Amino acid sequence: MVSVRTAGEADVPALIALRHQWNEESSGSAIDDSGFASAFETWWAVERTTRTFFLAEEDRAAIGMANVKRYDRMPVAGRTNAGWWGYVGNVFVVPAHRNRGVGQLLMDELIAWAGGAGMEHLRLAPSVRSVPFYRRLGFRPGAVVELDPPVGD
Repeated sequence: MVSVRTAGEADVPALIALRHQWNEESSGSAIDDSGFASAFETWWAVERTTRTFFLAEEDRAAIGMANVKRYDRMPVAGRTNAGWWGYVGNVFVVPAHRNRGVGQLLMDELIAWAGGAGMEHLRLAPSVRSVPFYRRLGFRPGAVVELDPPVGD
């Protein structure tokens, strides 16, 4: 049976393994990077104060992950709380467990958590392949526009 829970410090090795597997899948080949675990741990230490991580497991083995980054809105005159929203990122399910509802379980848990925490909305940047999945969850295209600024020399 698959379960989903928020991830904590003890889950960092599982998150590292999932991210590494995702990177290898994306590149189409094995990646030998002896510094990856350390880089991930450094990133985790910085990001965990503004992100909530979710881990999907089956028989205590990590099979999927997701996270939501918290963005606090600028204060609004006349309101005691301007609110906050979340950016959903790094949603990944191990290939052998795809199309079995694991992604749905991850996102259901994340969405329920966000609602319970008072988030005003969730945003994400879907891959072309994931658009139908997010549409089934209720995500719709919005008015967000973006620009990739030129990278300096």
